[in-house]
Amino acid sequence: QIVTLDKLVDRNCEGCVQCCVDYQCWLKFQNGLYSVVRDPLFELLITVCIILNTAFLAVEHHGMSHNIKQTLDIGNKVFTLVFTLECTLKLMALSREFFNCGWNNFDLIIVTVSLLDLSFELVDGLSVLRCLRLLRVLKLAQSWTTMKVLLSIIISTLGALGNLTFVLVIIIYIFAVIGMQLFSKDYTPDKFAPDPVPRWNFNDFFHSFMMIFRILCGEWIEPLWDCMRAEEKEGAGTCFAIFLPALVMGNFMVL
Repeated sequence: QIVTLDKLVDRNCEGCVQCCVDYQCWLKFQNGLYSVVRDPLFELLITVCIILNTAFLAVEHHGMSHNIKQTLDIGNKVFTLVFTLECTLKLMALSREFFNCGWNNFDLIIVTVSLLDLSFELVDGLSVLRCLRLLRVLKLAQSWTTMKVLLSIIISTLGALGNLTFVLVIIIYIFAVIGMQLFSKDYTPDKFAPDPVPRWNFNDFFHSFMMIFRILCGEWIEPLWDCMRAEEKEGAGTCFAIFLPALVMGNFMVL
Protein backbone atom coordinates (compact mmCIF):
# COMPACT_ATOMS: atom_id res chain seq x y z
CA GLN A 1 0.00 0.00 0.00
CA ILE A 2 1.40 3.36 -1.03
CA VAL A 3 1.18 6.09 1.61
CA THR A 4 0.13 9.29 -0.08
CA LEU A 5 1.35 12.74 0.88
CA ASP A 6 -2.05 13.66 2.28
CA LYS A 7 -1.83 10.95 4.97
CA LEU A 8 1.51 12.20 6.28
CA VAL A 9 1.96 15.14 8.63
CA ASP A 10 4.08 17.83 7.01
CA ARG A 11 6.03 19.86 9.59
CA ASN A 12 8.53 21.36 7.17
CA CYS A 13 8.75 24.78 5.61
CA GLU A 14 7.69 25.40 2.02
CA GLY A 15 11.27 25.51 0.76
CA CYS A 16 11.90 21.89 1.79
CA VAL A 17 9.66 20.63 -1.01
CA GLN A 18 11.98 22.09 -3.65
CA CYS A 19 15.19 21.11 -1.84
CA CYS A 20 14.34 17.45 -1.19
CA VAL A 21 14.73 14.99 -4.07
CA ASP A 22 12.17 12.47 -2.77
CA TYR A 23 9.95 14.51 -0.48
CA GLN A 24 7.41 11.75 0.15
CA CYS A 25 10.15 9.37 1.29
CA TRP A 26 11.50 12.05 3.60
CA LEU A 27 8.05 12.60 5.10
CA LYS A 28 7.74 8.87 5.81
CA PHE A 29 11.11 8.90 7.56
CA GLN A 30 10.28 12.10 9.45
CA ASN A 31 6.91 10.82 10.68
CA GLY A 32 8.51 7.57 11.81
CA LEU A 33 11.21 9.55 13.61
CA TYR A 34 8.51 11.67 15.25
CA SER A 35 6.93 8.52 16.69
CA VAL A 36 10.32 7.53 18.13
CA VAL A 37 11.09 10.85 19.87
CA ARG A 38 7.56 10.99 21.29
CA ASP A 39 7.69 7.44 22.57
CA PRO A 40 7.64 7.19 26.41
CA LEU A 41 10.51 4.70 26.30
CA PHE A 42 12.69 7.23 24.49
CA GLU A 43 11.87 9.90 27.07
CA LEU A 44 12.59 7.42 29.88
CA LEU A 45 15.99 6.65 28.37
CA ILE A 46 16.86 10.35 28.21
CA THR A 47 15.69 10.83 31.80
CA VAL A 48 17.94 8.00 32.98
CA CYS A 49 20.87 9.58 31.13
CA ILE A 50 20.17 12.93 32.80
CA ILE A 51 20.13 11.31 36.26
CA LEU A 52 23.36 9.42 35.56
CA ASN A 53 24.97 12.58 34.21
CA THR A 54 23.94 14.41 37.40
CA ALA A 55 25.60 11.68 39.47
CA PHE A 56 28.78 11.96 37.39
CA LEU A 57 28.89 15.72 37.94
CA ALA A 58 28.53 15.23 41.71
CA VAL A 59 31.48 12.81 41.82
CA GLU A 60 33.91 15.30 40.26
CA HIS A 61 36.16 16.96 42.86
CA HIS A 62 39.60 18.48 43.32
CA GLY A 63 42.47 16.05 43.83
CA MET A 64 40.69 13.02 42.35
CA SER A 65 42.75 10.16 41.01
CA HIS A 66 43.66 9.76 37.36
CA ASN A 67 41.33 6.77 36.92
CA ILE A 68 38.32 8.67 38.27
CA LYS A 69 39.14 11.70 36.12
CA GLN A 70 39.47 9.53 33.02
CA THR A 71 36.16 7.79 33.79
CA LEU A 72 34.39 11.13 34.24
CA ASP A 73 35.86 12.48 31.00
CA ILE A 74 34.63 9.43 29.10
CA GLY A 75 31.23 9.73 30.77
CA ASN A 76 31.01 13.40 29.84
CA LYS A 77 31.76 12.59 26.20
CA VAL A 78 29.17 9.79 26.18
CA PHE A 79 26.45 11.96 27.72
CA THR A 80 27.29 14.82 25.37
CA LEU A 81 26.94 12.41 22.45
CA VAL A 82 23.59 11.13 23.78
CA PHE A 83 22.15 14.62 24.28
CA THR A 84 23.47 15.77 20.91
CA LEU A 85 21.84 12.77 19.25
CA GLU A 86 18.58 13.47 21.09
CA CYS A 87 18.58 17.11 19.98
CA THR A 88 19.42 16.14 16.39
CA LEU A 89 16.63 13.54 16.22
CA LYS A 90 14.10 16.00 17.62
CA LEU A 91 15.24 18.67 15.19
CA MET A 92 14.85 16.28 12.27
CA ALA A 93 11.47 14.98 13.48
CA LEU A 94 9.90 18.30 14.44
CA SER A 95 11.56 20.52 11.84
CA ARG A 96 10.32 24.11 12.30
CA GLU A 97 8.04 23.04 15.18
CA PHE A 98 11.20 22.32 17.17
CA PHE A 99 11.75 26.03 17.83
CA ASN A 100 8.17 26.61 19.00
CA CYS A 101 8.97 24.92 22.33
CA GLY A 102 11.13 26.81 24.81
CA TRP A 103 12.52 23.60 26.31
CA ASN A 104 13.75 22.47 22.90
CA ASN A 105 15.57 25.78 22.49
CA PHE A 106 17.03 25.31 25.96
CA ASP A 107 18.23 21.81 24.98
CA LEU A 108 19.85 23.24 21.87
CA ILE A 109 21.74 25.80 23.95
CA ILE A 110 22.94 23.12 26.39
CA VAL A 111 24.11 20.88 23.56
CA THR A 112 25.93 23.79 21.90
CA VAL A 113 27.68 24.69 25.16
CA SER A 114 28.60 21.03 25.74
CA LEU A 115 30.14 20.75 22.28
CA LEU A 116 32.07 23.97 22.85
CA ASP A 117 33.25 22.56 26.17
CA LEU A 118 34.62 19.48 24.42
CA SER A 119 36.23 21.61 21.73
CA PHE A 120 38.05 23.85 24.22
CA GLU A 121 38.54 21.42 27.11
CA LEU A 122 42.31 22.02 27.07
CA VAL A 123 41.93 25.81 27.30
CA ASP A 124 42.16 26.94 30.94
CA GLY A 125 40.43 30.27 30.42
CA LEU A 126 37.19 28.64 29.25
CA SER A 127 36.62 26.50 32.34
CA VAL A 128 33.34 28.38 32.87
CA LEU A 129 31.86 26.26 30.08
CA ARG A 130 32.33 23.20 32.28
CA CYS A 131 30.17 24.82 34.95
CA LEU A 132 27.38 25.31 32.42
CA ARG A 133 27.13 21.53 32.11
CA LEU A 134 25.17 21.65 35.37
CA LEU A 135 22.29 23.12 33.38
CA ARG A 136 21.67 19.62 32.08
CA VAL A 137 19.93 18.89 35.38
CA LEU A 138 17.14 21.26 34.33
CA LYS A 139 16.39 18.92 31.43
CA LEU A 140 14.53 16.81 33.99
CA ALA A 141 11.73 19.36 33.77
CA GLN A 142 10.76 17.93 30.39
CA SER A 143 9.74 14.62 31.95
CA TRP A 144 9.02 15.83 35.50
CA THR A 145 5.76 17.76 35.35
CA THR A 146 5.99 19.18 38.88
CA MET A 147 9.46 20.58 38.25
CA LYS A 148 8.28 22.11 34.96
CA VAL A 149 5.38 23.84 36.74
CA LEU A 150 7.66 25.18 39.49
CA LEU A 151 10.19 26.51 36.99
CA SER A 152 7.40 28.15 35.00
CA ILE A 153 6.12 29.84 38.16
CA ILE A 154 9.62 31.07 39.04
CA ILE A 155 10.15 32.47 35.54
CA SER A 156 6.74 34.19 35.57
CA THR A 157 7.53 35.91 38.89
CA LEU A 158 10.93 37.30 37.84
CA GLY A 159 9.38 40.66 36.97
CA ALA A 160 7.77 41.07 40.39
CA LEU A 161 10.95 39.79 42.04
CA GLY A 162 12.95 42.52 40.31
CA ASN A 163 10.63 45.20 41.70
CA LEU A 164 10.83 43.65 45.18
CA THR A 165 14.63 43.58 44.97
CA PHE A 166 14.66 47.26 44.02
CA VAL A 167 12.53 48.13 47.07
CA LEU A 168 14.82 46.06 49.29
CA VAL A 169 17.92 47.85 47.97
CA ILE A 170 16.29 51.21 48.72
CA ILE A 171 15.56 50.12 52.30
CA ILE A 172 19.13 48.91 52.79
CA TYR A 173 20.45 52.16 51.31
CA ILE A 174 18.36 54.32 53.66
CA PHE A 175 19.38 52.46 56.81
CA ALA A 176 23.02 52.28 55.65
CA VAL A 177 23.20 56.06 55.25
CA ILE A 178 21.48 56.65 58.60
CA GLY A 179 23.81 54.20 60.35
CA MET A 180 26.88 55.76 58.76
CA GLN A 181 25.83 59.26 59.85
CA LEU A 182 25.06 58.18 63.42
CA PHE A 183 27.80 55.68 64.24
CA SER A 184 30.78 56.26 61.92
CA LYS A 185 32.54 58.55 64.41
CA ASP A 186 32.14 56.08 67.28
CA TYR A 187 33.78 52.96 65.82
CA THR A 188 37.25 53.92 67.08
CA PRO A 189 40.05 51.75 68.56
CA ASP A 190 39.68 53.23 72.06
CA LYS A 191 36.06 52.03 72.27
CA PHE A 192 37.04 48.40 71.62
CA ALA A 193 40.49 48.19 73.26
CA PRO A 194 42.22 45.81 73.68
CA ASP A 195 40.23 44.26 70.79
CA PRO A 196 40.49 45.71 67.27
CA VAL A 197 37.67 47.64 65.63
CA PRO A 198 35.07 45.11 64.42
CA ARG A 199 35.18 44.26 60.74
CA TRP A 200 31.43 44.87 60.56
CA ASN A 201 31.05 48.58 61.26
CA PHE A 202 29.51 51.84 60.01
CA ASN A 203 32.76 53.66 59.20
CA ASP A 204 31.94 54.11 55.50
CA PHE A 205 29.03 53.49 53.16
CA PHE A 206 30.28 50.10 51.92
CA HIS A 207 30.70 48.65 55.42
CA SER A 208 27.44 50.24 56.51
CA PHE A 209 25.61 48.73 53.53
CA MET A 210 27.05 45.29 54.26
CA MET A 211 26.15 45.67 57.95
CA ILE A 212 22.47 46.28 57.12
CA PHE A 213 22.54 43.39 54.66
CA ARG A 214 23.92 41.14 57.41
CA ILE A 215 21.11 42.24 59.71
CA LEU A 216 18.56 41.23 57.08
CA CYS A 217 20.26 37.83 56.83
CA GLY A 218 19.46 37.25 60.51
CA GLU A 219 22.95 37.77 61.97
CA TRP A 220 22.22 40.92 63.95
CA ILE A 221 22.97 40.07 67.60
CA GLU A 222 26.78 40.28 67.44
CA PRO A 223 26.79 43.53 65.36
CA LEU A 224 24.23 44.98 67.80
CA TRP A 225 26.51 44.17 70.72
CA ASP A 226 29.45 45.85 68.95
CA CYS A 227 27.29 48.89 68.27
CA MET A 228 26.30 49.06 71.95
CA ARG A 229 29.99 48.98 72.91
CA ALA A 230 30.71 51.83 70.49
CA GLU A 231 27.74 53.85 71.80
CA GLU A 232 28.29 53.09 75.47
CA LYS A 233 28.76 56.75 76.43
CA GLU A 234 26.20 58.22 74.03
CA GLY A 235 23.53 55.65 74.88
CA ALA A 236 22.95 52.19 73.47
CA GLY A 237 19.30 52.92 72.72
CA THR A 238 20.28 54.50 69.41
CA CYS A 239 21.50 51.11 68.20
CA PHE A 240 18.11 49.55 68.87
CA ALA A 241 16.47 52.44 66.98
CA ILE A 242 18.38 51.40 63.85
CA PHE A 243 18.76 47.64 64.16
CA LEU A 244 15.19 46.71 65.07
CA PRO A 245 13.42 48.80 62.38
CA ALA A 246 15.88 47.53 59.76
CA LEU A 247 15.24 43.96 60.88
CA VAL A 248 11.45 44.36 60.92
CA MET A 249 11.05 46.36 57.69
CA GLY A 250 13.62 44.47 55.65
CA ASN A 251 13.26 40.93 56.92
CA PHE A 252 9.65 40.53 57.98
CA MET A 253 7.83 42.99 55.71
CA VAL A 254 9.80 42.84 52.43
CA LEU A 255 11.38 39.38 52.55
